[in-house]
Amino acid sequence: MKLFTIFLILISSTLTLSGQAIQIGEKDSIFSESLNETRHFKTILPPSYEKYTKIKYPVIYILDGDFLIQSTSGIIEYMSKTGEIPEFIQIYISNSNRTKDFTPSHTTTNYEQENDPTLEDSGGGKEFLRFLNLELIPHINQRYRTNSFNTLIGRSLAGLIGGYDYLQNETELSSYILIDPSFWWDKQLVVRLADEVSQKSIENRRIYITSSDNFEFSNYIEEMRNSQNSFYEKVHNHKIDSSKIRHDYFEKNTHGTVTIPSIYNGLTFIFADYELKGMKYRTADEIINHFAKFSKAYKAEFTPLEGMINWLASIQNDKDKLGALKLYELNAKNYPKSVVSLLNLAEQHELLNMPEKALEDYKNILKIDSENQTVIDKIKTLQGK
Repeated sequence: MKLFTIFLILISSTLTLSGQAIQIGEKDSIFSESLNETRHFKTILPPSYEKYTKIKYPVIYILDGDFLIQSTSGIIEYMSKTGEIPEFIQIYISNSNRTKDFTPSHTTTNYEQENDPTLEDSGGGKEFLRFLNLELIPHINQRYRTNSFNTLIGRSLAGLIGGYDYLQNETELSSYILIDPSFWWDKQLVVRLADEVSQKSIENRRIYITSSDNFEFSNYIEEMRNSQNSFYEKVHNHKIDSSKIRHDYFEKNTHGTVTIPSIYNGLTFIFADYELKGMKYRTADEIINHFAKFSKAYKAEFTPLEGMINWLASIQNDKDKLGALKLYELNAKNYPKSVVSLLNLAEQHELLNMPEKALEDYKNILKIDSENQTVIDKIKTLQGK
């Protein structure tokens, strides 16, 4: 695990510039009919979003957004750059009334089985999920280029409402990372619901659950841990594929410190099949088929990163020039307005003594960059002028 590197990224994300804190994400809001209030959120687009106008992206929705934006965005940036996970559109949802939004039922009994007046507003979780599924997600789909694969990250009570949504017959979410979720809530309501859920409803969803603490320094771990264990066991008993559900224990972490390793490990598990191990030793056909197979399994369009495919094509050139051509063709198809990808394809066609194809490639580049003198000279040479 590259947690030390991630730690450095998180530190850098909190640095200040000229005495001012660096602002992360674009502020946005919509009015929610379900909640009868304006809800605020921040959006972070992938680095490639503006450059590649044909690519669609998965979306990740982070609850407790204001609290998690610095750490989570740093982890996602690092992991996507190294090719462990895809690039995401990131949506960080600000809290309005956390207790109300993240609890699916009303109770004032806390985890210590005591009456807690601070829980009086509880029970608005169903309305919050209507906002998320029927208002916010459609809004994001309409505004941005999304590929329909949506992931939710929630911790503690936010993990509780995530678990409740996971069990519903219909949801717009595809996968869940639930960090030390409060499944003890209301006499383990969500755990009891897991008995009733149909296997068909959840068989295509992915879920990752973590538990923190140990019995030495936590006086409420038994209630918390038992509820998490029971939820996992009940869901697993529905014959869910083990590649789609996992429960990890972080007993050296507390409820407050388990978030960072949970997010990293959760993204690694949810997208375990994204990174092709030993890619630089694979054939071009194996690489192309891998990403096609991944998209089919996840029921969404996932486009491999341009830079990664160009790198793999350059490696292929040493042993299989036709294989390298296939990879350059893949990039040209996925990134039709990228001068770099089209130039690589043109040069590969020249290398393979395919001048007519190369000429066509160079002319396509001029449609994008009409003053590219290098390309103009190449065309003249190929045309014999």
